[in-house]
Amino acid sequence: MHKPNNLYLLAMFIVCHGCRQADVKDYVPADEAAKQALTSALDAWKSGKTPDQIGASKPAINAQDQRWTAGKKLTAYEILSATTGEDNHRRYTVKVTLEGAAPQDATYVVFGKDPLWVVSGESYEKMSGM
Repeated sequence: MHKPNNLYLLAMFIVCHGCRQADVKDYVPADEAAKQALTSALDAWKSGKTPDQIGASKPAINAQDQRWTAGKKLTAYEILSATTGEDNHRRYTVKVTLEGAAPQDATYVVFGKDPLWVVSGESYEKMSGM
């Protein structure tokens, strides 16, 4: 049986949730909650878990990163800075070190309420059509 893609489910949720006039601000977590979700996701990756094994939390955390999904190993990370994008979503610049590679800066976007989504910049651009 075909397992639905998380990004597809997110898109369907946003479309179906349109019963009332939703504002993007409805899906912007507080900075501390967003940073905690990012840390939880990156810790899970670093410990060898897959994106769907982040663990039970309230609110739930979903992650999308092509490198992680492809099986790349995260050996270290450092959250460098936080900003808010034009869409009001929280963005974090993170220095990530993948096994066998030099450290590099990556962007992560965190949005949602429950679940909170932690999405790499590349994945976010794809899902938002940028």
